[in-house]
Amino acid sequence: MRILILGLLCFLGACSQDAVESKKGGSPAVVTVITVQTQPWTEVIQAVGTSKARDSVVIAAKQSERVSVVHFDSGQRVAKGRLLVELDSGTARAELQEAQASLNDLNAQVQRLQNLQSQQLIAKSQLDTAVANRNAARARVQAAQVRLDERMIRAPFSGVLGLRQVSPGQFVNAGAALVNLDDLDRMWVDFPVPEFLLTKVQTGMALRLKADAYPDQEFPARVAGIESRIDVSTRALMVRAEVDNSKGRLRPGMLLQVELQQELGNSLVVPELCLQQVGNRSFVYAVNADNTVVSRDIVIGSRREGKVVVLSGLKAGDRIVRDGTSKLRDGQAIQIAPGGNTVSP
Repeated sequence: MRILILGLLCFLGACSQDAVESKKGGSPAVVTVITVQTQPWTEVIQAVGTSKARDSVVIAAKQSERVSVVHFDSGQRVAKGRLLVELDSGTARAELQEAQASLNDLNAQVQRLQNLQSQQLIAKSQLDTAVANRNAARARVQAAQVRLDERMIRAPFSGVLGLRQVSPGQFVNAGAALVNLDDLDRMWVDFPVPEFLLTKVQTGMALRLKADAYPDQEFPARVAGIESRIDVSTRALMVRAEVDNSKGRLRPGMLLQVELQQELGNSLVVPELCLQQVGNRSFVYAVNADNTVVSRDIVIGSRREGKVVVLSGLKAGDRIVRDGTSKLRDGQAIQIAPGGNTVSP
């Protein structure tokens, strides 16, 4: 009988202890806690861009003619105005010489008539006709000079030539491509940015570029321009960056990884490990003064390297649970593990 009574007392004591723990929200859960603090934060926007030459053109023939001389090699760097290709100009030169001879003769006629008219030996109208003929001849000379110049194909700007597409003696039609010319000293990099980041991109912002061909190198650049329209099919805004390429390492058409940085100043930053996500709800477990926890909804911003910016829902000095969140519920009592009370990184 005595054993039965002792057993009953132990059972009632255990039930009483369970009731007490139930009122406290269950047995204490061992967790680690951090104190939220502000810290400098740089938001990084990542994108993929394509490089293109700041100035790029296809050198083409203006006249249908036979190629007389080619003055360049593939891949050669040339200066502005450099003669690249001569088309057969025999006919054009003859026309220029004929027009120049006619002009010289009419200039002499005008000079003689001016002397005669000054002595009132001829009518003024006769001199006017000679002057008009002289002016027409001068225009013919200019036209002949243009036709000759069109057969002398020159570089419109300084740059690097591509592969040669023409050979001496070849007959080319007007508009036929002869060679590409690119200014590689300064390059454009065009990349899309989602429309919701429109307000975060501004002209002059610094960014970094990386290319697969140079995995250990970064190319500093800046935002040079922003497209005025958003692409309705992709809902993205095209942004253009300018990068110094004086060493000639980048080439048009390269695929580049773009990192655009924006200094946000001091922000509340917590480890992603603290964050709980249920559907569209984001929350953390805040620690109360009596060492119990309560879930608190937060609005999060950008993420990077295992950290997340908290836009609202927390303030500096709040304590939240970092490790051990999986076994928590509102009102749960906690026990902080030894050394488990730190400041947010």
